[in-house]
Amino acid sequence: MNVVVCLRAPPPDPEVDTLARADALALGHALALAAGDHQTTALLGGTSMEAGSLRLALAAGVERAVRVAADDMAGTDFHTIGQLLAIALRRIGADLVLTGVRSDDEGLGAAPAAIARHLGANYVAGVEEIAVVSAGTVDVVVRGGGRRRRLRVNLPAVLTIAAGPAAPRPRPPRAGAPPAIEVIPLSDPEATVVRRRTELLGRLEPASRGVETVTSAAALVAALDRR
Repeated sequence: MNVVVCLRAPPPDPEVDTLARADALALGHALALAAGDHQTTALLGGTSMEAGSLRLALAAGVERAVRVAADDMAGTDFHTIGQLLAIALRRIGADLVLTGVRSDDEGLGAAPAAIARHLGANYVAGVEEIAVVSAGTVDVVVRGGGRRRRLRVNLPAVLTIAAGPAAPRPRPPRAGAPPAIEVIPLSDPEATVVRRRTELLGRLEPASRGVETVTSAAALVAALDRR
């Protein structure tokens, strides 16, 4: 099983690599699952200058780090973030996707739901515990209404993490060179296909123009806003 942690770009600081607390919780769960021989991957959308959280994830023990090359993810709405990250997640073969509960600028946690929609995956918010049941199923514990509930979830699934293990600490350096951060460019041959906002929200409508392909997040946002 490939467990993927979606990380956010940290605030710009060329001197210090930082990891948001919510992302650290998600990473802690992923590394705990890795003890059961599952592969772990860290994914981030942003520029090379924003890849500090990927470096920290590699230092903590993830096996693979992938960056979706985008110059302006910070100004992109959650629909577009979900579409772009879902493309990358399909490409790297994600089975279980973990994110922090505050995954976008508004703090709404809407981006993980958008990711799940574009992946066609199950979505559960506010997860506190995860246990692998089989190759295609996990049990999760969520809290709501003053109760803790255990749910069985079929994979693929996207989970937002509300609590969990302590923030992961860097592990001893690996033997040999550390894994390189892989890059998925937006100009990859599997082009992003623009869809109307009404379709993104689940209300299909007849196509009013031909298919349009874009090669940057900014161009995608502009295309989605055109009527």
